[in-house]
Amino acid sequence: MCFSLPTPEDPFNEKLGKVGIAKKKKKKVKSRDALSVNKSSLKKSSRDGDEKTRKIHGPRKFVMLCLSDIESSFHDLEKPLFTSIWGIEFWKSFHSGKDVVDTSGTSSSLEQIAWIVSTATDAISTREKEEENPLSNSPFLLYLVPSQSKASQVRSVCKALKRLGVHAVSLHEGAQLDHQISGLKSLEPEFIVSTPERLLEIIALKGVNISGVSLLVIDELGSLCASGYLDAVKSIKQAISSEHRSIVFNDSFSASYIPAVQSLLGRSINRLSLSDSVASQASCIIQTVNVCASEKKKLQKFSEVLDSTSSRGIHIVAKEESFRKLTALLKLKGLTVIIANNSDSKTIPAVTKGGGQMACLIDIEQFDSTEMKAFETVLLPDFVPSFETYIEILTSMARDSVGGVLHSFVTEKEGDVSCLAGSLVNVLEDCGQIVPDCWRNMSASMSD
Repeated sequence: MCFSLPTPEDPFNEKLGKVGIAKKKKKKVKSRDALSVNKSSLKKSSRDGDEKTRKIHGPRKFVMLCLSDIESSFHDLEKPLFTSIWGIEFWKSFHSGKDVVDTSGTSSSLEQIAWIVSTATDAISTREKEEENPLSNSPFLLYLVPSQSKASQVRSVCKALKRLGVHAVSLHEGAQLDHQISGLKSLEPEFIVSTPERLLEIIALKGVNISGVSLLVIDELGSLCASGYLDAVKSIKQAISSEHRSIVFNDSFSASYIPAVQSLLGRSINRLSLSDSVASQASCIIQTVNVCASEKKKLQKFSEVLDSTSSRGIHIVAKEESFRKLTALLKLKGLTVIIANNSDSKTIPAVTKGGGQMACLIDIEQFDSTEMKAFETVLLPDFVPSFETYIEILTSMARDSVGGVLHSFVTEKEGDVSCLAGSLVNVLEDCGQIVPDCWRNMSASMSD
């Protein structure tokens, strides 16, 4: 099904398919003015409530008004939108200035879209009141989607905000370029929902200016990458010169898409998800299992991985009895080794590496997973005593990053870990990671 661009007289395509119905033309009211008018009418009644919500760092009353309007347009919702934990956390992330990666492994849901567009509408209204020159010829929200069907879903949610003066248009193949360009220039929408290739076509013809976009949503990144649109998405992001926030919905857990996520988000991010599965919590963490023929080969492989690691923080979780062996290896590499006594200091034992890098030695029997939130690179030279320990480390590390790496090392003859092979293979597969053939064979032999 093709979509037509809204016009000033029919901003939400209500006349689509209704040929012959004549309506009196009305003078266009700028949507930004409409937002200001609507906000002003609510100002007196919401002032006290807004002050209270600010104190508890919760969404403003105007956000709730937007969510209420959306709810009124959809009658099959499982729960009220304002109860969404995901939505409240997204609102907090938006106002903290951080980028967001959603690790649910799916396309954005109606609940998520509702909170995104409601937060954006509230931000526009606030900007109108607080900024001296708030008007911009760029849309506030740019929502990139892989298909017309997804564009239709997003735009149907935006349509519920019609009475607040929000104009949302969808751009895609199947409609005339000149028609879409002329419509964009006359309408000046706050929200644009578009496929990447059509948006780039319109940008090339100077049909729209996205340099001032404040919020970029990239939906179904896995599908976009599979269709060959990653470079187009990157070009669009580079065309945004203003300081902006980005949110990525990756509809795939495949590790092959992690570099794409990393290229589109900032260094420090917030993770959000509608799921608490291991695959969701471990999303954007590369897991490598190094199966070696002997202890000597394992130590050699550990040494190679250590040399190749560029992370400024390297965390080595191992048995305390291995500290002496690891210390000797690190000293041979010219590293200064410092081992602190946990009873004397809360500081994690550390190894200082040249060039500003630091490695931390952590006793695997005493580690505290609550302290691993900032650990991006973790090495397990002794593997783990149990599958639960592996999952605990995997789902505790790199919580504010999409650059997590977990290296495990094991020998083929270690009987105490062979029984973990089946469970680990399942986790690696669920997380879209590479499963070593020898590890898969080990799993198969244990199940026979």
